[in-house]
Amino acid sequence: MFFTFSLFLVVLHASSQTITNVNSLSVIERDFQFQIFENRYFDIPSLINQANLQKFSYGQANYLYSEGELRHPQDYKKQNGLYVETASLSAVQNTNWTLYGSLEYLNTRLEDVENNLTYGITEYNSPYYFFQETNGVWNHQDYNFEASAANKINSKLTLGGYLNYDTNFYFRKTDTRNELTALKILTKLSLSYQLNPEHILSVAISNEFFKTDSELGNKFPENNTATTANYYLNTGLGSYIKNIDNGFQTKRNIPELQFSWITRKSDWDLSVSSDTKYGLERWIDKNIVNLGENDELTKYSFLKESVKVFYNKYKDNSLLSLYLKAEYLKGNGKVWEDSGAYYYKNFTTTSYLVNAEANMLFYNKLLNKISLGLNYYNKSQLDLNYAYVFDYQYLDPKIEIGLNKRISNKTAVFATIETAYHMVLNVEHDPFAANNIYVDWIGNKVANYTGVDAFNFNTKLGFDLKLKNENKLECSLTTDYTKATQLPEDSVNYYSKNDDYLSLVAGLKLYF
Repeated sequence: MFFTFSLFLVVLHASSQTITNVNSLSVIERDFQFQIFENRYFDIPSLINQANLQKFSYGQANYLYSEGELRHPQDYKKQNGLYVETASLSAVQNTNWTLYGSLEYLNTRLEDVENNLTYGITEYNSPYYFFQETNGVWNHQDYNFEASAANKINSKLTLGGYLNYDTNFYFRKTDTRNELTALKILTKLSLSYQLNPEHILSVAISNEFFKTDSELGNKFPENNTATTANYYLNTGLGSYIKNIDNGFQTKRNIPELQFSWITRKSDWDLSVSSDTKYGLERWIDKNIVNLGENDELTKYSFLKESVKVFYNKYKDNSLLSLYLKAEYLKGNGKVWEDSGAYYYKNFTTTSYLVNAEANMLFYNKLLNKISLGLNYYNKSQLDLNYAYVFDYQYLDPKIEIGLNKRISNKTAVFATIETAYHMVLNVEHDPFAANNIYVDWIGNKVANYTGVDAFNFNTKLGFDLKLKNENKLECSLTTDYTKATQLPEDSVNYYSKNDDYLSLVAGLKLYF
């Protein structure tokens, strides 16, 4: 693995020596430019040769630690581990090719994950996962490879391609062992057409294939009762299939269609993009081998539509950047009925997300960045078996400032400080519609957590050091602290105003 990392870095670094890189920017300016690169250009591979960053190469290593009670009840309460990444973007000399590649490795230990036996795989509001009445300790390993390429065919046309190969291994080791392997393969092809010097139109098509394979096995002491060793497949908000003996396979396919339009003037630019996904997720019983039986127990289909708008206004020593994102998701779950030999619809969900940000960069100033943001989210869920309703909506305003001070020709110190408030606008929860073990173990506690208002304080502190050959070394400590401020007006509270959560990330990042 480390040999592959080293070889990958050498090849990309060797082909990208003559293009101006990002090393002239401060840490705060670099972080912001990478954010624009990820959100605006990288998503459509034929645009990477039009990106705001023309060349970079870096390697980083982070130590992760977090702990606290104010966490989603099916997420971890404590984490520690290591994250390593290397990435590079470059234009290959004497060709029309621009290449990007990255490698990531994550190894963490996650403690006190409640009930959830398929941790880390639920996405797109899918209700399906295994659960069981014990806390667990997970070891999580992730190996992620990304490669992207753009080839300028002529003065008008650019073709691009992207590949993401991501493997995850989850091992649950407390009370019961559940081993789960997840594989994601995402391929994408795109085309960008330069209408004139000011306008670029792009289209991309892709497909994401996701597969998991899980194994369940009892590791309980003999004195445990039989009920605590049962496994359940959740199929809604109160619906579930019980007495699951072995693991399942999960398969998900998500075709995607994207459009983008970019216009550029001398001192400003504007882009609008849309992204449409339609996905189908299936849970497959590996024990069914007879041709006359249906091996698919559940189906979950969804439609996800998102629109993003970017506007940048450039001045000699500053940059104003505005960002707006709107997202809509509609999902439906179905369960196989053996007696009737058909699928019946038992779960629906709808969600809306709106995110708006305004950022101001002041280059080479002590006050390096000011940012304002507002996030609105609304999610509705319905279990049709029990008429079990779970709706909620919240608002997250935030403000961030970034400070950068050069203390010598080679060294600068920096700090970013962000404060945000999680304001719950409404929670509608009807636990009496499905008064069963799911509600007792999971439903009530999730609803109680969802109704907690909280204050968040995030900082990143460190220094930036110039090395030989225009290389730079960034050393940082990032903290993220969340504290409960207001509890829901429930008869039983699983959380208190003393509950909080603290996350620490200590990292080294080398630009070369």
